[in-house]
Amino acid sequence: MKCLSRLRLSVFIIPLFVLFAGSCGHKEKSAGGPPAAGPGRGGPGGPELVTPVDYMVVTAQELSNTLQTTGSLVANELVDIQPERSGRLTRLHFKEGGLTTKGALLAELDRLELEAQLAKLRVNEAFAEREIKRAKDLLAIDGIAAEEYDRLIFNLDQIRADIRVTEVSIDKTRIRAPFSGRLGLRQLSEGAYVSTTDVLVTLQQTNPIKLDFEVPERFSRDLRIGQKVEFTIEGLRPVFTAEVYALSNEVNVGTRTLSVRARCNNPNNLLQPGNFAKVKVTTSQDQRVVLVPTDAVIPVLNGQQVLLIRGSKVLPQKVEAGQRLENYLAILGGLNPGDTIILSGLLSLREGMPVMPSQLIEAPNVSDL
Repeated sequence: MKCLSRLRLSVFIIPLFVLFAGSCGHKEKSAGGPPAAGPGRGGPGGPELVTPVDYMVVTAQELSNTLQTTGSLVANELVDIQPERSGRLTRLHFKEGGLTTKGALLAELDRLELEAQLAKLRVNEAFAEREIKRAKDLLAIDGIAAEEYDRLIFNLDQIRADIRVTEVSIDKTRIRAPFSGRLGLRQLSEGAYVSTTDVLVTLQQTNPIKLDFEVPERFSRDLRIGQKVEFTIEGLRPVFTAEVYALSNEVNVGTRTLSVRARCNNPNNLLQPGNFAKVKVTTSQDQRVVLVPTDAVIPVLNGQQVLLIRGSKVLPQKVEAGQRLENYLAILGGLNPGDTIILSGLLSLREGMPVMPSQLIEAPNVSDL
């Protein structure tokens, strides 16, 4: 009986305890209210998050519109020295890699047979002259017909023509330099039998030297004869200057470029044919532009834009881009001196977002680029 009474009392007390605990918890929750929203874009009623950004205050500068391209150096004159007739190579009169002058004797071919032939023709010439002298006396007294006298004259003229041909052949056994320049490496030795297709040595004139390069089609109208271009050669410190003297008469269909040829003085032979050249061409006069880092310019649907700071907020601004200078881009329109552009976090920023200028990046100087 006592056990039954205790069980009934426990059943009655436990629900009362649970009810009391639930009511206390509800009162505490009601008294505290909802938790306050922390700072950030998602918290209704809270302050908006301000993003720190790197920035640059742009300035206007004078800039020449230049084009960077590549080219190659070419000898002003270049020729393969080849014999004009076949024969045995008997003498070499030049030093490999040495300098020579126009008309200098470079090599000789065997000419003994030609000289013997010339001597024979000289004898025939003398005999023909004596025959004509006797025939002339006979003609005066009608001792011979006029036709016979004319035949003797023709025979003498033919002998003299053969003498001239032989003299030219003998002269061709002497191989001479067609112009002053530097010789290359010889390809044949004394005693070799050569033909007109064999190359004895290469002769180049390298002072002045030519610079060949190509420019895109859109810049072709900005080039003119007499224009100065600058170029550098790998391994050489000086900046060389060349003068444009010839332009191709057509644009290359495959590359859409125009071939240009300039000439540069080379008195010390520092420049050699085949050198790779980095060419800088000024295509227009100085103009006022604003330089900004290339990474600060964002491609958009209808062009390009940068992000400005206006009233501590992000403002997209479309710009007109010009030439590229290494890590910078020339802006021709859309920016004014004193505008502040954003350089960091560009992909995460949207129009109207609040930003805080954090680190100032100095604007570049054209003279240092």
